[in-house]
Amino acid sequence: MKKTTSLFLLAAALFTGSAFAQEKCATDVIHRQYLKENPKLAESEKQFNESISRTLAGMDVRTLNRTIIGTDTIIDVPVVVHIQHAYGSIDYLTDDAVYNLVKRMNNTYSLNYDTSVVIAPFKKYVGKANIRFHLATKDPFGQTTTGITRRFTYLTYGKDDYAKIDQWAPSSYYNIWFENVIGRAIAGGTVLAYAQFPSDYDYRPYYDGVICAAAFIGDGSTIEHESGHYFSLYHVWNSSGAGAGTAGACGDDQVDDTPPTIGHPSGCVLYDTTCATNYFKIYHPWHYVYDTMTPPNIIDSFQVDSLVNYPDTANAQNIMDYSDCEVMFTKGQVARMRAALGSDVGHRRNLCDSANLVLTGALDPRPDMVPKPDFYAINPTGNKMQYFTCPGTDLKFINKTWRDTVTSLTWTFDKGASTPTNTVTNPNYNTFVTNNFSEEGWVSVQMAATGNNSGVGMDTIKKIYVSSPTATPALGAFEEFNNVDGDFSHWPIFNYFNNEFKWQHSGVGLYDNHSMMYTGYDSRVNTSMGIFPVYGTPQGDFDDFYSIPYDLTSFASGACNMNFYTSAASRSSNALDINDTMLISYSLDHGKTWLSLATMTKSDLINKGALSVAYAPLSQDDWKPRTYSIPTTARQSYVVFRFRYIPGVDHNGYQISTGNNFYMDRLHFSQYPAGVEDVHTAGPDVLVVPNPTSNNAYVVVKDADNTTAKIVVSDVTGKVVYTTSQQIAGGEARIEIPQTAISVKGIYMVQATTGSQTKTQKLVVY
Repeated sequence: MKKTTSLFLLAAALFTGSAFAQEKCATDVIHRQYLKENPKLAESEKQFNESISRTLAGMDVRTLNRTIIGTDTIIDVPVVVHIQHAYGSIDYLTDDAVYNLVKRMNNTYSLNYDTSVVIAPFKKYVGKANIRFHLATKDPFGQTTTGITRRFTYLTYGKDDYAKIDQWAPSSYYNIWFENVIGRAIAGGTVLAYAQFPSDYDYRPYYDGVICAAAFIGDGSTIEHESGHYFSLYHVWNSSGAGAGTAGACGDDQVDDTPPTIGHPSGCVLYDTTCATNYFKIYHPWHYVYDTMTPPNIIDSFQVDSLVNYPDTANAQNIMDYSDCEVMFTKGQVARMRAALGSDVGHRRNLCDSANLVLTGALDPRPDMVPKPDFYAINPTGNKMQYFTCPGTDLKFINKTWRDTVTSLTWTFDKGASTPTNTVTNPNYNTFVTNNFSEEGWVSVQMAATGNNSGVGMDTIKKIYVSSPTATPALGAFEEFNNVDGDFSHWPIFNYFNNEFKWQHSGVGLYDNHSMMYTGYDSRVNTSMGIFPVYGTPQGDFDDFYSIPYDLTSFASGACNMNFYTSAASRSSNALDINDTMLISYSLDHGKTWLSLATMTKSDLINKGALSVAYAPLSQDDWKPRTYSIPTTARQSYVVFRFRYIPGVDHNGYQISTGNNFYMDRLHFSQYPAGVEDVHTAGPDVLVVPNPTSNNAYVVVKDADNTTAKIVVSDVTGKVVYTTSQQIAGGEARIEIPQTAISVKGIYMVQATTGSQTKTQKLVVY
């Protein structure tokens, strides 16, 4: 409050809104973080504030109303609202909720209100902004739009800046994002929203705009408050450097008619004189003498000192406070916002440029658009999002169509559905349940939606996996993930959020060139340059793959162990950064409910330390055996296992991926733990793996002399079915026995000769 500029009398306005009592805004905290990361930002902000002050000081009352900061001219601003969701009841906002938001914003910033609730000292300072918001009707590619986007993403769960994906050019659109919850916390409460100031634009253009917790789209003040920041308003206590209500911290906000205040985190103290007693300003305004011409010319000018005795109480009813009774902007705040919209800083001027209003279709009527069909699947028993099912198990499909009122839905199913097509004419219809998939494999589920005004929306197709109706005997079953035909569909993989963190088949393995790999290495994050892409965090992501159904009844008594081998590295040597997790669960009721078997973390997952590049195992020594005991109650005739990998991030708050690639191979069940079967502890010179096998086999030969290994394979009659030789390099060789040579089930003898030594082992083919 140190400006020496005239305060112009602008048109008055007052609006009402619900309380901001429980709301906390992180704009100041974020801004201080930006200042710390970018020292030059402080100078840019200073220059911006000085420019705004000069703009206001240099405007004569006769010319003021002819400029963009004049209050008689309505300033139009194009808006796009991005809904980041995971189909939750909180984060999946309706179109109507967005339309009501924009209507309320316009009431706040444009229309006249009853000023009777404003206390007497501030009645003459109530300001009317005359800023009008419009949902864009043209997207950045010139296509028709409602000005609303939606994205299914795990980033909705508190990922804040990282959730600001799908941004439209911030020089042309005011971007507003909604996520399920704001993840950032500040002292004294939970953050509900935050914004970027115009001066932050050059340092964080890809974050420019406002982000808000979805639950507060309709509370009547949160977005209005954050929009004030977006148009350059500070909190009324801003310069105190502390939170609202901090004792003794009487702050300034670069606006003269908002008296000094400590801020009000809650409540409504209408007459708070803690900081504002005897508050006044002395100005040195220029006075002008005009001739009688049209337009008039200045023929003389002079300065006269004047004193403005502002109210001796804080403006607790200000929308930029946190009180429970915020209802107004002041005239000075209005002048500052409109001056910011006349500035090139943060490209705010371009938002309301007439050419940009045409480009974005801001002034065009809202278009009628065909519905956008959308849905997701859940398990009615567990009520969780799920795209895996077993024969005889219900799946419930939840309709989430948007853009138009739906009059009917048409569902189409393939792969043995008893009712391949079903049309529902109830416009309030929400679910369709089916339990009649009879064929194993991937099922396509399509939904088309007919709108009330605009026709039929194009089909949305999603994939469901139906498991085998027949369980595989677990005893003697080895999963090497090495199908000859390359078809791994019987172990279905789900990359729910369609990103780079996912399960996939790998070209390396324990005994052969096959395994399951979770891609946890993110090469897109460059922390050395301070670049944190909005999609660079995996926190909140999860990915599944499911097993074939197993029959575990042969282990009804005695021990039953799930055994497999893993190989993985981290990207950090700091134990606090090793935060990846794999959850192993099982279902005994055809996928309806899931029970926990094990949770793998830290050393359970990571056995190769830290590696700054993408990790891949190079030898058998890079693999570690893992064993998990199967409860007696779980040894039933139809058991399905789910492997859910949850990538972690660093511990310092940047949410940067610190994981690396994780590999899993040779899953099988045995009465013995995997450690007893470990090929490394036994230290053989010759080993045949996998054994037994129903596919290729490999002879692992160790010889420090690096001689040539000769392999001879004979059947039980002594007939030689395959021979080969290979030079040993690095003390070890892996020599393949192709499946075509051992296609007949039975027992084979594998003879390996290195130098003068010959060893023979049995190979069982099933």
